[in-house]
Amino acid sequence: MKIITKILCLLPVLIALISCGGNGKSGKIKVDGIQSKVQRVLSGNEIELKNGLKVVLLGIKPTEHTKNYLEAHVVGKNVIVIADSRQKQYIKSYMTKVKAYVKVKGDRYSISGKLLLNKTAELCQTSVKDSLQVFIEHARRKERSVMTQSELLTYMKPATFEIIREDGGRGTGFFISDNGLALTNNHVLDGNQNAIICFFGEDGTLDETNYRKINRLLLTNEDSKIDFTVFLVQLDNNEKVRYMPLVEKHINDGEAIAKIGCPVGTVCNFQTGTLSNYNEGYFTHSISSNHGDSGGPIVNFRGEIVGINQSIEFNSALSNMTGTVQKAEGIAYGVDAVLIRRILDENNIQYGR
Repeated sequence: MKIITKILCLLPVLIALISCGGNGKSGKIKVDGIQSKVQRVLSGNEIELKNGLKVVLLGIKPTEHTKNYLEAHVVGKNVIVIADSRQKQYIKSYMTKVKAYVKVKGDRYSISGKLLLNKTAELCQTSVKDSLQVFIEHARRKERSVMTQSELLTYMKPATFEIIREDGGRGTGFFISDNGLALTNNHVLDGNQNAIICFFGEDGTLDETNYRKINRLLLTNEDSKIDFTVFLVQLDNNEKVRYMPLVEKHINDGEAIAKIGCPVGTVCNFQTGTLSNYNEGYFTHSISSNHGDSGGPIVNFRGEIVGINQSIEFNSALSNMTGTVQKAEGIAYGVDAVLIRRILDENNIQYGR
């Protein structure tokens, strides 16, 4: 009986030791190193873990884009909480809220760092603390992490749109600056300044109620192989749009690329392939192209614009090994983004970096 009484007396002490996780702080749980699974997303910068802890992610501004990313790529993942030196170091219970960084197990960067490097999120200056400085420096050097196909699609959709001309002609375009500066093929707009651009919904279908007018055409190149137009979309007051940066140098032949287009008019079509080889001002690639795809973005898996998609029919006859004649049709190619970047610089047109 005395033994049972002693056990009952010690029970509260044992519970207290278990709750503090053996961290040496009686009755407290150390924030740094907490591990759990992400249960749900509460906002664009807040998640709830399976153990009940709510974490506000430091360093990022909450938006619909960041919320969608968290729901698509973080929910259900095992994560580690990383405490910041200027925030809470210990908590009394998991049923509380902390401001910290969170890293998916196995990832190199925290969630905040990945969102910043991939330009899915904007930096929240007021919450920048010690460990996030590493990610800021990477971003300044334009070091972007490689994305999965799912992450790349999530990243590309908000920056891509369908162009609809007055005569019903359609094509694709994309933003290269948050002020509405955009690119497409010249033959898509064909000088038509009265066309509109329509955004895609989260399900990838065209939302024709969410549209903007074209403000003006800034620069046009009518070369059949180096076919592009730079134009400005008329945005609402103080509106900023998602954009994708132009690559600084040529990528390697055979490197993986992806593109988005609107081949059936109302659906966002995502495809992957490889870049074949560069020529003067353009390159060939392995992704099939259809009507409506023209003018869409071709990117590497770091989310940098490699070129503008376009398909062309080469009517020249080619001889194969047997001496018979074949006709090469529908060879897909892209207008070189490095060339476009140089032309923009020469014309003092400011674009996103």
